[in-house]
Amino acid sequence: MNVPAIDHLEPLAREHDAFLFDLWGVVHNGVRVFPGSLRTLQGLAAQGRPVILLSNAPRLGQDVDRRLQEMGIARDLYRRVVASGDLVRHAMVTQDAPFGRRFLFWGKGADRSIVAGLGYEEVTDPAAADFLLCAGLDDVTRETVADYQPRLQSVLDAGLPLVCANPDYIVQHGDTLEPCAGALALAYQDMGGTSHWFGKPFANAYDYCRNELEGLDFSRSLMIGDTIRTDIRGATDAGISSVLVASGVHAGDFVRDGAVDTDAVSAACAEAGVAPRAVMAMLDW
Repeated sequence: MNVPAIDHLEPLAREHDAFLFDLWGVVHNGVRVFPGSLRTLQGLAAQGRPVILLSNAPRLGQDVDRRLQEMGIARDLYRRVVASGDLVRHAMVTQDAPFGRRFLFWGKGADRSIVAGLGYEEVTDPAAADFLLCAGLDDVTRETVADYQPRLQSVLDAGLPLVCANPDYIVQHGDTLEPCAGALALAYQDMGGTSHWFGKPFANAYDYCRNELEGLDFSRSLMIGDTIRTDIRGATDAGISSVLVASGVHAGDFVRDGAVDTDAVSAACAEAGVAPRAVMAMLDW
């Protein structure tokens, strides 16, 4: 299977009715918006095509909105942000998350908005908790997953399930890659613990978007993402097409002198058992 490289999304977009965009590594790099992505969102908006920004951010979509507007992405360019934090909160509100009421929290303080106003109680002692709400590392600039081994062991000893609010292992931030909550959740599973995942590539993310796009044929949606494991795998499992943006987390493997190495992309996708419609060096309309 050969994954073809394309330079512009517009010809392929004509075949689809709705669009799911990953954010980090596709629309922006955590610091700045990619010009081609902005042109793409503007092109789809001009045609009245529905866009959902589907992010593994461990916070509420409304919080992501504010950051996007600061970056210059107008609110009328997309229908809404669906973030992993929304998925966790939805599960808690609908009682699809029977983890108890008392939780430990790991991550940035602002991400506590996931459970704000729901009557959950934050505790600091694993022995007093029902579950661990993991939104990420406390300080990604200094900490690694290895630094968390003693803390993970204490959670495991207490028999707590880990609720992962960001299934990404790493994310592109500027010109660096930073560890995410998914790396902690994976390490916890490897230690014998139980992790519950909310976000791509899991069905809860795509089912939520399917409901948001009620009235449209979801099978005619197109996912645009930069990660094979989450974006492309999740789209494949959800029965929709996808486009891989090679300049995100896979840039070191898939981009040579600014051009896509389609042989490397095709081999990696074949190994993962996925078949995106195309690959782009950078998203552009």
